[in-house]
Amino acid sequence: MTEHLMERMTWKEVEARLAAGVDAVILPIGTTEQHGPHMPLDTDCVIARSLAERVAAQAEADGLSVLVAPTLNVTLSWYHMQFPGSMRLSTPTFLEVFKEVVESLHHHGIRNVIALNGHGGNVAALTVAVNYYLEQTGRRVFLAQWWELAGDVVGTVEGPGIHAEEAETSLALAVGQRVLMDEATIEAWDRGDAVKEAGHTWSSLGKYSLVPKGPGVTVPMDMLRDITESGVVGDARRATPELGQRIIDAFVPRLVTVVRDMSETAPEA
Repeated sequence: MTEHLMERMTWKEVEARLAAGVDAVILPIGTTEQHGPHMPLDTDCVIARSLAERVAAQAEADGLSVLVAPTLNVTLSWYHMQFPGSMRLSTPTFLEVFKEVVESLHHHGIRNVIALNGHGGNVAALTVAVNYYLEQTGRRVFLAQWWELAGDVVGTVEGPGIHAEEAETSLALAVGQRVLMDEATIEAWDRGDAVKEAGHTWSSLGKYSLVPKGPGVTVPMDMLRDITESGVVGDARRATPELGQRIIDAFVPRLVTVVRDMSETAPEA
């Protein structure tokens, strides 16, 4: 079986793969933070890396070559810090870490890098990061997120698609993450009610779901323990591996398409 994980390869093996031609490197980005009473702290990392490996395998079957870089596993989780075990970088530090990791990949002649983000709290910073990196270096890095590329599936979930709820728990089940369904719970189903009960400013047009279902305004993140004692936002009890597999089946071929498109359009270094 072809090895796709760079961290599991020797430098000579990486050198040989690069010499043979690599269409893209996927950089999984997760975080280390609470995921309710039913999932481990590394859930976002496991999901991002597992999806990246599946994309690399499917790309190989389609005649493409993809490597998977080591996962960034401590990122932006400041609003989870009320829960033991959660870890975070400051936003400026995260932006610098992202820049230097991508620079390291480009240093070795890799043309196409795709950041595969598994953590909603990284979205705003990563959007800045890929644009700022282009401004500074002239190199284009694409940003992929499972709830966007599989948005037509994730959007069928009734409740808020936010954190440790039906969609994320289903995806965790499907990729083989440790999930304690007996501990799964429902909380903060309506963010507006939860925020107002906590005494914070809110608007009826405030948006929260990662897959928006109507017009709305962006409001800052909440310190999660202010609105949910368990850490769950939504209903994790509804999760099924079948829903998770539907997300995977939508996401993987679409990201393979992105790899192929980048390979065919990227200028020579």
